[in-house]
Amino acid sequence: MGWVCTNPIGARQSNSPSTTDVVTDRGLGQLLTANSPYICVHPGRQSFLTVSSMPTSLAVMNPVLYLDFDGILHPADVRVTPEEPLQPRVYLRGKPTDEPLFRYVSLLELLLYPYPDLRIVLATSWVRAFGYENALKRLSPALQARVIGAATFPAPTRFGTISVDAEERGLNRWIALDDDQRGWPEDRRHQLVAPTNLYLALVEPGVTAALAIMLEALCAGVPLDAVTNVARSTSTVDRLFALPNVTEAEVLRALEEDARVEEILRQARARRDDVI
Repeated sequence: MGWVCTNPIGARQSNSPSTTDVVTDRGLGQLLTANSPYICVHPGRQSFLTVSSMPTSLAVMNPVLYLDFDGILHPADVRVTPEEPLQPRVYLRGKPTDEPLFRYVSLLELLLYPYPDLRIVLATSWVRAFGYENALKRLSPALQARVIGAATFPAPTRFGTISVDAEERGLNRWIALDDDQRGWPEDRRHQLVAPTNLYLALVEPGVTAALAIMLEALCAGVPLDAVTNVARSTSTVDRLFALPNVTEAEVLRALEEDARVEEILRQARARRDDVI
């Protein structure tokens, strides 16, 4: 299913009920460039746009982050039960816990803050399990504003799902933040930032540094396969955001206290001109 695009002006000029095209993501930018205005709906993704509400060929022109949830924004083992099918919980050693879901959303927001043009495509089982709108609402408003859709192609591996989606969108500038490395080809590993600790997820030592370096390269247009020494880079919020004497461990503790999170975000915004 592609984008169903209707040109109301063309319909009035031709005295026909509508002027409608069905296009892929790759063709969407060309359509909006050549014809204005268009109202476009993607039934499969529950996405809607008009030429006035979205820059031409946004999905093609902007750098994109494919975002997983489990193993990134909270520990990887998240389950539901028949008794609570809409109440996912974090499991530890096979037992349910009361650990908060999406505890690292504020940290991801902080990491993405220097790159306002970056867009997000959801690449998570939450879309299939709970629906696109429900998954989207789990993110902060700032992250929600970056989301342009979801990767939903039913491939055997996450790489397959993402690569098909990227091809359909006509993307050539994207990376994935995902703990699922199965089926990821070695010659495409430069497009993946993957925590290996299923519990620590995004706060695994070195992961935020790797992500920050890849984001900087992606948004600067630097070939990602040319980026080296990512794994050996030190990982501190001080280096990434010029916040004095703030370590990843302190950020993790701050995530549990809303007031401190807001203060860290405030300092990051105040120092945005100093971000490397």
